[in-house]
Amino acid sequence: MDWKKLSTTKINKVYIRLLFNLCYICNTKNQNTLCESCRKGLPINLNHCSHCKRPTHNRASMLCGNCQTRRPAYQICLAPYRFEGIIKVLIHSIKFNQGTHYIRPLTYLLSEHLIESYSPESWPEQIIYVPSHPSRIKERGFCQTKAMTTQLTKNLQKLLGKKCPILPKSNPLKKIKNTQAQHSLSRKDRLKSSQSSYQLDGPIAKHVALFDDVMTTGNTIENCVSLLLKAGAERVDIWVIARTPDKEPWL
Repeated sequence: MDWKKLSTTKINKVYIRLLFNLCYICNTKNQNTLCESCRKGLPINLNHCSHCKRPTHNRASMLCGNCQTRRPAYQICLAPYRFEGIIKVLIHSIKFNQGTHYIRPLTYLLSEHLIESYSPESWPEQIIYVPSHPSRIKERGFCQTKAMTTQLTKNLQKLLGKKCPILPKSNPLKKIKNTQAQHSLSRKDRLKSSQSSYQLDGPIAKHVALFDDVMTTGNTIENCVSLLLKAGAERVDIWVIARTPDKEPWL
């Protein structure tokens, strides 16, 4: 992260919240990163496809049409929130408004969900993130998925100790094609844009966790998973903070 591009005001927000134990959203006194009131307003991804975690309006946990037709090759997908409401606001603030102080509460929430989802002996060996293109990193001043993964790993190290997945010093996954921002594309164009956009450069563990902040169509994730499996990974788990709901409900 290029701290020179972050204003003193932004940096101070982090220290103030840490020093005075304030909720990162409403600034009320609180021992954790978010108070209970703000937690209750989070858009939990409760009803979803049992495999890709695509949000649904049906209470039943079943496969969506896409997964029934062609099930993605990853083992599991963990996506605790829907990409809407306050979660969407916080992630957009991180990506487009240098709101990096929100990385801590978001990764803390994901850490909690991960701890609930894995047994002590089932954790991945390695964590890799979906990177931005170098030109995008230069534009923003930092790579948000790298910053999130770094904080997430710190959280898990405190909770898991030696069982925590290893974060490589250099991320093996590289983005080599500068595609248009995904949020500005239609679903059809998103499916095309991520093809051949990534390559691997570095050793891959047998059991890998692949992190991204948001999963939309899932095509970027699937292309990265394909590369990891070809490189020797035997199991890939997907970790995302949020999953984008369809504009039209599929159930």
